[in-house]
Amino acid sequence: MEDSFLIYEVKDTDSLGSIAGSIGMTAEELRDFHNANCREAGLLWFNGLTGIQKVLIPKNYKSATQIRKENSAAAPSKSVSPEFYAETYQVVESYESDFENKLEINYTLDIQLTKIEENHVENFVASVHCYDFKKNGEKPDDKMSELSIACAESIAPIKFIISNEGKISGIFKFEKLLKTFEEKRKDLEDFFIGEVSKKYIDKFAESLSNKEYFEKQLRSTLLYQVLFPKMTWFHKYDAWRDEFYLVKNSFPLNCICKADFIHLDEDQIQTDIKGEIEDKISLQELLTGRKFGEVPEEPLIGVVEIKYTTQKKTKQLISAEAGIALLQEGEIYRKQKISVSQN
Repeated sequence: MEDSFLIYEVKDTDSLGSIAGSIGMTAEELRDFHNANCREAGLLWFNGLTGIQKVLIPKNYKSATQIRKENSAAAPSKSVSPEFYAETYQVVESYESDFENKLEINYTLDIQLTKIEENHVENFVASVHCYDFKKNGEKPDDKMSELSIACAESIAPIKFIISNEGKISGIFKFEKLLKTFEEKRKDLEDFFIGEVSKKYIDKFAESLSNKEYFEKQLRSTLLYQVLFPKMTWFHKYDAWRDEFYLVKNSFPLNCICKADFIHLDEDQIQTDIKGEIEDKISLQELLTGRKFGEVPEEPLIGVVEIKYTTQKKTKQLISAEAGIALLQEGEIYRKQKISVSQN
């Protein structure tokens, strides 16, 4: 215990407040610390030091302001930069509910961030390519999975416009994406024959042609919400309100969020963000993507948690783990998890 404090010799000009202020504490904090550790030095009853010759002060005390400064210095910048991302990440997504068997999908993700300037506005383009998919540890061998992957590959890599704060603001040169698919569509139709395959390709082309719908499909995935965080999240110390998609292709929900910062070691810091649904909505509304306009008797409970591990010196994203849980009437309806990590 004695290793945690120093013995300060009181001078005539000292006050409890002046001693406390010199180490970043309040007089009340120093008094409480002294009284909790003193044996022979005598208790401090008031802020005065009459008759007190020694005051116990903590060795490594850090004020809230000091802690915030240290966290901010270790965390990534408030603006996104190409250095934030490594070139390649391994991704694992899992889904489980009371109504479906657990599904786990593994794949590799390449990302490259490039700075651009249009109309005197600085943004970034993120080129993202997902490949080498496995379902429950095995390479998918059913036709629909193969077709789904082939359609996604036909437009890869997808290029997103990323704002300075780090979030997706659109698809870069969307018309070029459409043209790329049209050029490769015949090859898909020649290889994947049959009525079911034709309907799937038609449906894929239809969703791709609707820019607003296609962007929403991507924005609302857990992957892209985690991969492209608001960089200000790494500097939040008070609760704040933010929007999250808890179900793909539905509407975003207002969540009350809090962040904690954990120094894992000298090289890494973890930013742990937890959010709880603020909106009063039903599970049916969320799953259908339509708000009914009435407060449900049993509002859905939804929570999201994202843990980012970043390198203190380079500010690079080492890994991210996230989970979403939906609870209806006290029972877990669905869980979704994702892990994004460097090789």
